[in-house]
Amino acid sequence: MAHNIETFSDGTAAFFTAREVAWHKLGTVTEDALTASDALRIAQMDWQVTKELVEAVVPTASGVTRLPIEGKFATTRLHPKTGQPDVLGIVGERYEVVQNSEAFAFLDAIVDVGGAVFETAGSLRNGAKTFVTMKMPDGILVGGQDAVDMYLLATNTHDGSEPLKIAVTPIRAVCQNTVTAALSAAKSTHHIRHTAGAQDRMLAARESLDIAFAYRDVFAELAESLIGQEMADADWNNFLHTLLPKPNGDNVDGRSMSIWETKFDTINALWTAPTQANIANTRWAAYNAVTEYVDWATPVRGGKDKVVRRAERTFENAGADFKNKAVALLSR
Repeated sequence: MAHNIETFSDGTAAFFTAREVAWHKLGTVTEDALTASDALRIAQMDWQVTKELVEAVVPTASGVTRLPIEGKFATTRLHPKTGQPDVLGIVGERYEVVQNSEAFAFLDAIVDVGGAVFETAGSLRNGAKTFVTMKMPDGILVGGQDAVDMYLLATNTHDGSEPLKIAVTPIRAVCQNTVTAALSAAKSTHHIRHTAGAQDRMLAARESLDIAFAYRDVFAELAESLIGQEMADADWNNFLHTLLPKPNGDNVDGRSMSIWETKFDTINALWTAPTQANIANTRWAAYNAVTEYVDWATPVRGGKDKVVRRAERTFENAGADFKNKAVALLSR
């Protein structure tokens, strides 16, 4: 299941979203999440994690023998529906549990000080990874007319696979792919390892906010810079050929050339699309043509419903490098 949202046998899901339904149509839609604890409760993520010794169960002539495995521990919880013990992952001796309540409590300060609101929260991979996003109080209005919302994303894992991460991103996280893409799109991401004390973790989280909000300002400055720079058709053509070089060489076959031509022509058409009217002939329009292609115009494959597959593919990490290359070229 591509979204990886934790779902339960009673049809509910460990996900909360503010105001609008997510593409996977799971979870609870509400405007009532006023605190981090509210978000965790509504998303069915208010469970506790413990760290338990791992044992090997070895068959013997008289039954079984349990042998402790040195340095290996299981992170466990009581399942939010069944109440039964549930293994989330295997970790090392130095791993320190960070409860969901600890990982996301510092976000309450942003509500109190800055007026941000809780936007989404969810449990992924059956509880192994959790996330919370907040919508920033002030989006970015590019050139006074092109609005870009910004989100603060915090993620936590309980299987030792990743540290706690905090980032500011223009992508609203609603599933595994959007969390991945949001972290990829963020230029400032702060990591907090699962080996520090709680006080150190919270101090690091507060420090990361200065970096995060600074990124919001940098992103706004970049967007304003791009919309303020005119781009003639000839400059666009040079940009697109640099971004998407034409295949050459002895091993280029007709199929490869056809794929390149289709991609090139599609992006080129988006340069003058009606959606670009208010920002036409600017470097911001060039960036938007590229992102619109990556998110919405690339071919949809697979047996799933095309609307669902396109929504999944929109936030897959594969397009991030292409977008980042476009930004690098346009920022020269």
